[in-house]
Amino acid sequence: MILVTGARGTVGHAVLHGLLAAGVPADRLRASGRDPSVLDVPAGVATVAADLADPSTLPAAFDGVEQAFLYPSGDGSVVAEAARDAGVGHIVLLSSLSVLDDDPEDRIGAMHRGAEAPWQESGISATFLRPGAFAANTLDWADGVRAGRVELPLPDSHVTPIHEADIADVAVAALAGGGVRGTAPSLTGPESLSFREQVGVIAAEVGREVEVAGLSADEYRERMGRFAPPWVADTLLRLWSASDGKPQPVDDVAPLLGRPGRSFATWVRDHRDAFV
Repeated sequence: MILVTGARGTVGHAVLHGLLAAGVPADRLRASGRDPSVLDVPAGVATVAADLADPSTLPAAFDGVEQAFLYPSGDGSVVAEAARDAGVGHIVLLSSLSVLDDDPEDRIGAMHRGAEAPWQESGISATFLRPGAFAANTLDWADGVRAGRVELPLPDSHVTPIHEADIADVAVAALAGGGVRGTAPSLTGPESLSFREQVGVIAAEVGREVEVAGLSADEYRERMGRFAPPWVADTLLRLWSASDGKPQPVDDVAPLLGRPGRSFATWVRDHRDAFV
């Protein structure tokens, strides 16, 4: 049995469908979410209530499970102990490229290093997927694209946006016993793009002129502060300042999947409806 946690999430949903496409029988899959009644899963896939931050839900979720796809949620030590007690043999953890950043002020990297550590000590085989910027982050710009104006701090900062389907495909490869199993690959899209260039790709796809306007650091902090702690904005601004006008290294998924990663333009076509 393979457990896919967060099956309603962008990556988890894609992992579930990717496993089915790879030939894993539906009755060998279990999808979990805090409220399984809202999960949209294919026929034959079992569902279970699971919250990685609620230890009481873990025994039922892991019961009979041989492998699991996990998000970095809850107390990793508690989750690893529950998995070990249930006899889970291998997990795929969605981590982050930020774990390689040794900046002591990078709390995002520290959080993901903390999520990986319990599995390194658990005795369970673990694959850590370390993606950089998700292409899906640009969904935050949807209202601005529709209005014809996207406001961004450091609009010429570069990222290497990755399609969530590519992350899922690497997860499926690990769960299927491929060569990536037990490794910790860095994952990026196939190209480095500035935020301004990404807006341009979206504008071309939807056939609309979209202005890119600068946003001051203080303005960005104020906006982010409405729904995230202050350190999140500070960390992101620091990262984007370091890549302002500077293309970033690409760790494409091609060596892992035997094909190039999906381009940002492909991601935009796949999510066009979100911007129109």
